[in-house]
Amino acid sequence: MGLGYSITASDPTILSANISEVRAGLALSGSSASFVASLATLTLAAAVLGAGALGDLYGMKRMYVTGLFGTMAFGALAAAAPTGVTLVIARAGAGLAFAFLLGLSLAIINDVFPPERRAAAIALYLGAGFAMTTPQPALGGVLAEHVGWRAGFLVAPAVAVLTLLLTWRYVPETTRSKRRLDLPGMALVAVALLGVIYGISWLENGFHAGAVIPIAVGVLAGAGFVMRELRTPDPALDLRIFSSRRFNAAVAAGATFNFLTGGSTILFAFYLVTVRGDSPAVLGLLLIPATLLQAVAATGSGRAAARFGDRAVLMVGLALLLGGLVVLTLLREDTPLLVLFVAIALNAIGGAVVQTPQATIMMASAPADLGGAVSAVKSAVGQAAYSLGPALFGVVGTMLFVREAKGITVEESQEAFRVAHGGAPASVGGARVLDPDQARQIVEGAKLGMLHAIHTLSWIMAVVPAAAIVVALVLLRPKQANS
Repeated sequence: MGLGYSITASDPTILSANISEVRAGLALSGSSASFVASLATLTLAAAVLGAGALGDLYGMKRMYVTGLFGTMAFGALAAAAPTGVTLVIARAGAGLAFAFLLGLSLAIINDVFPPERRAAAIALYLGAGFAMTTPQPALGGVLAEHVGWRAGFLVAPAVAVLTLLLTWRYVPETTRSKRRLDLPGMALVAVALLGVIYGISWLENGFHAGAVIPIAVGVLAGAGFVMRELRTPDPALDLRIFSSRRFNAAVAAGATFNFLTGGSTILFAFYLVTVRGDSPAVLGLLLIPATLLQAVAATGSGRAAARFGDRAVLMVGLALLLGGLVVLTLLREDTPLLVLFVAIALNAIGGAVVQTPQATIMMASAPADLGGAVSAVKSAVGQAAYSLGPALFGVVGTMLFVREAKGITVEESQEAFRVAHGGAPASVGGARVLDPDQARQIVEGAKLGMLHAIHTLSWIMAVVPAAAIVVALVLLRPKQANS
């Protein structure tokens, strides 16, 4: 199960790292390449709750294996894609396949292991997932460099083959639900997730129609989903689970670490590239040991939860996330990279420590015939929060920088950052808003303002894990397991 989980995290990273070569190989435009790079993640987010519901109805192992076959088929199609249209089809299909892997892997763990062994099993599952996520992007990069960009798409199918063999040998089939398939509900939640996550991904460029309209459509579809699920006798997701305090506390903790993971990565990259002038590859090198520490922390959190309780471990993880943001406020232009690594490691370890009790609490709240749907809720909330992190960090960060750097507008600061890092300059009526030299001068002369913006943003976002700690204290009170 951990191998399958790792595919969903590694494959989009491999494509993002090699998107320039893919774009050149298929003569894609810049906007088309960006769409292709995010397409699998978008379709995964839209389909994950439906994948969980199908697992409940038709057997989680069967649907998980379907996802593995889909990963192989669409990965091979992407590697052989003769045109951009074929690649779009392949990436959309890959996202659907990933939805089964991400949405059902945790649910299978929950179904197979008895309650007394579940926390340890979930911890090992997460640890294996984190550990196997680390080498796959590196392998994809090596293949893309020495064999060609098409070879990068074959890493996921290769891992899927190994995962399939292990699944066939060791994973039993799960109990099937007797509910009817709620197709309207699945369609509504797919539109809701797709609209919200797609719109959020565009918020980094400001509040405009391209971001606001999809979010509005998603919110309306979400409201329709809630109304549908409350009225139908066979809902895809029994909304009564949200009456549990423990479940809601776990959802809040999961949203917190995904939000901070997505947003903090933007700050790490911004500090390294824009303030220090280092290569983006430095962040990748720092993330490798941090991910290995994450795997160790995830594995150990199972034992800690068994000894000290889910509540204590969850709060420790949130405190580590808070500590990572505090370390970011110490950064200066010449701060040793070791300090930045501490912030990265705290962020990674904190997220890993949170996930075991979060998953255990959520799955313990799942009705016997809705394990797949509840597992998919965890993934859907995580995808939405992870997308919101970079968008909100970017919007607030830009506003803070504009306040620190006097005499520059929001549009000029966004343009300066984009051009200074290799983007094409925008133009109005054929005249460039900023030429590359001017853009670089603005960025180079504003490093102090950027550092102040990073510090202020870190303090502002520290409110998020602090609030999640308070929520955990209130909702995860002892002797409230049946609330």
